[in-house]
Amino acid sequence: MNQTAPEVFSLDDLDNGEQTIHNVIAALDYIKSIAEAEGETEVAELIGATFTICLNTYSLTKRLQLREKIERDMGLQIRPAGRRN
Repeated sequence: MNQTAPEVFSLDDLDNGEQTIHNVIAALDYIKSIAEAEGETEVAELIGATFTICLNTYSLTKRLQLREKIERDMGLQIRPAGRRN
């Protein structure tokens, strides 16, 4: 990241993928706040649940990509936990 100080955050420091994620999070947060302001608690809860699903899916995808990169770079075969061959 291209930061002048560690405590300073700038959207310019994000790559395109991270910028897109930031924009989606901001949009979901905005829509959720509008729903809450209008008293639509069920809609706000659905938006929150949607965000949680997206975040969990994104995290899992990034972990799998990192695992594949480590295996490629180090030539390792890492077995999933709990599996024995």
